[in-house]
Amino acid sequence: MTTTPTHPDAPVPTVRPADPARRTGAPRRADVLAHLRAAAAALALGLAVGVATSFLQTWLPAPFTALANGVAPWLVAPFVVGLRLARGWWSAPLLGVLACVAQVAGYYLTSDLRGFAVGSAFVVVWTVAGVVGGAAFGAAGLLHRAAQGRLVGLGAATVGAVWGAEALVTFTIVLGYHREAVVHAAVGLALLLLLAGSRRQIRPALAWLVPILALGALPFLWMQATLGGGLTG
Repeated sequence: MTTTPTHPDAPVPTVRPADPARRTGAPRRADVLAHLRAAAAALALGLAVGVATSFLQTWLPAPFTALANGVAPWLVAPFVVGLRLARGWWSAPLLGVLACVAQVAGYYLTSDLRGFAVGSAFVVVWTVAGVVGGAAFGAAGLLHRAAQGRLVGLGAATVGAVWGAEALVTFTIVLGYHREAVVHAAVGLALLLLLAGSRRQIRPALAWLVPILALGALPFLWMQATLGGGLTG
């Protein structure tokens, strides 16, 4: 067998090393920056909502005061960051937690600067609640965007259900604030229809609403038993 001799002046092909990011599976710089931007946006949104809540509690007239004295309004921000910013199922709960914890920080720091008493016990309780609620609603936001099959409509129903559950348990049964309960329930229904309608999920969302509403009432009953009068304060 004969071989073709290589010309001495022929260029020698260059063998490039493999991309370290591809070889090791390390995240690319662009992905890291995208995650950092999402985290910064979640923190900024949470802080803004927390600061606004402190002022709205003294500015809103009845029966709209419930919009700044409830749990459900603070679960909208983690849902939004999960819906708009999350890049995967692991990031959605984390972004939701960041948004909720930032709300707690923004609210209590602003209230303290405004001269209102801040109890450390409530800060701890609401921070823990923010971790749980933020993770759940961050995931619900992503679920609304990515759900398939039987889970379609569950994300929108979760938002509507938490407003409805708070209207029923906290504002109707516990406090007897019926006008505030109507406002809360109306906002919850509007959000459900808006979210579900934007993705043509109204029918499955309404089907999910009743069981999720029943399940959502349990945390409010537990929080009322734990916090008592501080539930909406």
